[in-house]
Amino acid sequence: MIDPLDTLQIDVQSYDLKRVASVFADNAGERWWTKAWFNGRDKGEPAIEINRRMAISFINNQISKDDWLTRFFPKQMSVYHNAIDQTRRQLLGI
Repeated sequence: MIDPLDTLQIDVQSYDLKRVASVFADNAGERWWTKAWFNGRDKGEPAIEINRRMAISFINNQISKDDWLTRFFPKQMSVYHNAIDQTRRQLLGI
């Protein structure tokens, strides 16, 4: 028997959860913070103070968004990874 779904390719990215990370400084540029928004929510996570060097590394794309979020928002990223894993399992029938 030939599986009719054998050639079906699933675009898992289309099931991805939106996540946004940003960094910002005070007016003097002395204190820096990072903030995140998950799943398109209007209200983001509470801002976390970071050092200037880390902020510049993120701005210069020396740290990936997922690595950044995992470091500063580990609980939220754990929920994110679990949701993506569960979606993959459902799509693949595992």
